[in-house]
Amino acid sequence: MPSRTVATPHGQLAVYETGDGPALVLLHADSGRASQWSDLAGRLGRDHRVVSFDFRGSGASSAAANGDYSYAGRAEDIDAVVEALKLDHLVVVAHSGGGPAALSYAASHPGRVAGVFLLDPPSDPRQMPPEVKKTFLSDLAGPGSLAAQKAFYGGIAGGNAAVRERVLRDTECTQAAARYGLGEAMAGWNPEPALDAWSGPLFILASQPSDTPAALYRLRPQIEHRVVENTGHWIHLEQPDEVERAIRDFAAPLQPRCAPSAAG
Repeated sequence: MPSRTVATPHGQLAVYETGDGPALVLLHADSGRASQWSDLAGRLGRDHRVVSFDFRGSGASSAAANGDYSYAGRAEDIDAVVEALKLDHLVVVAHSGGGPAALSYAASHPGRVAGVFLLDPPSDPRQMPPEVKKTFLSDLAGPGSLAAQKAFYGGIAGGNAAVRERVLRDTECTQAAARYGLGEAMAGWNPEPALDAWSGPLFILASQPSDTPAALYRLRPQIEHRVVENTGHWIHLEQPDEVERAIRDFAAPLQPRCAPSAAG
């Protein structure tokens, strides 16, 4: 059950919170949900205030009343949660499609964000063949949108059967109204302005299958990154120890050890 619900001009967001200390905001992937962070939230919550939430149209959150599933729109979700919980000096940890929303939010709130940690973010979609992109969006616009989503996410989930099953089950919790909008945002994203707009600390932890010429750190070689082998796209579900260490190593020098408590 959500710890609380945060109202926005476009709907309700289901928010989950645990722990006390410096703030970490964990963002799920497109067609994912906050519960995919549950294990790591518990681990990190031993000495951090850990907040996650279901983006608009996903999990237990409502669909966007304005139909906006762009990354800028989802950055508004982040802002609503951060404002409601009065978070500051936070590190944003974003998986996959949560990454562009994280970069958008961080660029417009540099005084609040201490750093951005991207976990297997989207590759540069401009390198996707136009015919593949067209078919992908056409499938999402039709009556078989759920099947199209499952085919896409099942194809990148990797070889762990339990993780793949969980990912496909969570995909069913994406509201039909959101499916096309999420895909449209991903297919139309230009990562270069987003990367240039955020000048603060940035780290990418990528899966080996994502280590291609289209990877974001190929666009900007100065971005610190590490590649994890023997995992699919949901690294935090397959190798939580590795992800926990990486998050802690990134966040530790960026946040005060004696941050304001959740009680203020």
